[in-house]
Amino acid sequence: MATRSIQRSLSWWLAIQTLCCLAVISALIYMVAHHSFDRRQRAEIVRHEGMIHALYSLAKSADNWDVLRDELHDFFRTHDELAVQLRRNGELIFAAGPAASTRSWRQERLVPRADAPELELQLGIDVGSDRAILRTLALALVIVSLGTSLVASLIGARLVRKALTPLRSLALETRRVGPHASGKRLDEGAYGTEMAPFVHQFNQMLERAERAYQQLEAFNADVAHELRTPLANLIGEAEVELAKPRNADELREVLLSNVEEARRLSAIVSDMLFLSRADRGVTARTEHVRALSSAALDVVEFHEAMLESKGLAVEVVGDAGVEADLGLVKRAISNLLGNAVQYAKAGSVIRIDIGRRDGAAWIEVSNQGPAIPQEAGGRLFERFYRLDRSRTGAHYGLGLAIVAAIARMHGGQTRASSFAGTTTVAFSMGL
Repeated sequence: MATRSIQRSLSWWLAIQTLCCLAVISALIYMVAHHSFDRRQRAEIVRHEGMIHALYSLAKSADNWDVLRDELHDFFRTHDELAVQLRRNGELIFAAGPAASTRSWRQERLVPRADAPELELQLGIDVGSDRAILRTLALALVIVSLGTSLVASLIGARLVRKALTPLRSLALETRRVGPHASGKRLDEGAYGTEMAPFVHQFNQMLERAERAYQQLEAFNADVAHELRTPLANLIGEAEVELAKPRNADELREVLLSNVEEARRLSAIVSDMLFLSRADRGVTARTEHVRALSSAALDVVEFHEAMLESKGLAVEVVGDAGVEADLGLVKRAISNLLGNAVQYAKAGSVIRIDIGRRDGAAWIEVSNQGPAIPQEAGGRLFERFYRLDRSRTGAHYGLGLAIVAAIARMHGGQTRASSFAGTTTVAFSMGL
């Protein structure tokens, strides 16, 4: 598909609009001039009609028609731009000039007057000079309109080209922005008020792309690290066991260890695939969940052994109904509860609050334990982010990222806070 030129389009539109405006103005000028000539011609005919009727009245009162013919003959001999046909009771008594209308003559048959109903008068006037003037005027208006439109088009093209200079400068500057120039942004005040919103959006897009690129790099590094550890364990154990003969019990123990590592790998891959689908905008298959508290109690029952091992109790407060995927909701609550159990103070109470707020259903899980560092509050829901930098243990840093993905799939959001020894992590779902 051919690319349209903004400069050419604007220049053409300016020329066309100028031509249309001048055409309308020229037509009005021509109509006014034509009307003026027509009124003058009509006034001339009426004036001579009155003169002829006056002469006719004098001849009629004297009953001397020869005097009328002589007077008319003398008058029209010196006025060759006039024509007349005078009939009395159908009989032609005087005629001068052409009898019919031509291109340069205007003939009018006048209505008989009440004081002389027997008189039939046809007057003509030479309008050749008027029509020549009108033709000259029309030609001049056409030439002026076309010439002015052409000049307006040329000037408009130059002005449009000058006005589009910021766009060309913007195109040159955008070439200098990219992955090779991290952090470089366009100057939003250098391209005029009209371009400022577009430049601002472009800068916002650059920030999102740069942030996504940085997250992708970090994500790739984290994935490589998380997958390398279990793979190294699998390979190392297999190499050690193959170095010398082993009995069946020893091989069984190694296989069980390998299965555990393989399950860890499978869990990481499954969670990554789930996050990938969520990032593509997949929404949850919803059903009506009458009581979120029941779902929370089911999750608590599932974690009962882990809770007992640390001497923790769970309190579920509040309730709400929502349209949601019950399986995903339970998974999100399970991840939050597992996170709370990991950091909760032994013998304390974990609280799960459920309620409606700001047009959404919120599930908050609170535990007593170490406070979240202020710089880490905004990163808790990032993939593979953990407060424990040693990267050890069964937790590999995707639990809260999955909670955030489930919230997005339900049109909700997440938040985390830590105050006075109590840490609260929550997610919401649209009602």
